[in-house]
Amino acid sequence: MGRNDLKKLLDEKKMMKEKVFLKFWPKLSSKMPLLIIFAPEDKASQEVLFQILQGLMVLPVQVAIISENEPPDNAHSKGKYMWLNPKTSSQAQLDNWLTASDMALVFEEKQELLKKIFAQGVVVIGQEKSPLLQNYHPNEETGNSFTFKSINPWDAFSALVRAHESYRFPYDWQHIIRGILEVR
Repeated sequence: MGRNDLKKLLDEKKMMKEKVFLKFWPKLSSKMPLLIIFAPEDKASQEVLFQILQGLMVLPVQVAIISENEPPDNAHSKGKYMWLNPKTSSQAQLDNWLTASDMALVFEEKQELLKKIFAQGVVVIGQEKSPLLQNYHPNEETGNSFTFKSINPWDAFSALVRAHESYRFPYDWQHIIRGILEVR
């Protein structure tokens, strides 16, 4: 992907993110990271997600969760979370959320989903066992994602914090996105 293609993708993401923030979080800056979570299907991983949601309350990120399940009682806490049901949301709406997102938390290594996420220039936070994911190493400037070893709240949250810290450095973040676009 050329420099102009990267700029075009980043401009499109910025525009869509501004629209999302203006509509759903008008008092917040769209410079804040937007995390999209693809909720897991199995019960054990769903419980881990609910624990992660509690931890996300302290991170300055806004969160969109794609799930067919009903949100837990604390899911709309302080307007931080948007709960999107793929059965009631159009594919275009879900695609707009993905385009606007900076990072995506995934629990399952579905290759087609990862490729779709990468195609939108979204940084994945997922299990290290996926062959498409290469953990980002800031000193070496290598990798295209932030990985965790197992599905537990501590490992996943640690990867989320590392992603959030890297997001604060635009050069590093764009470098990761360039690595993502090479995978697709």
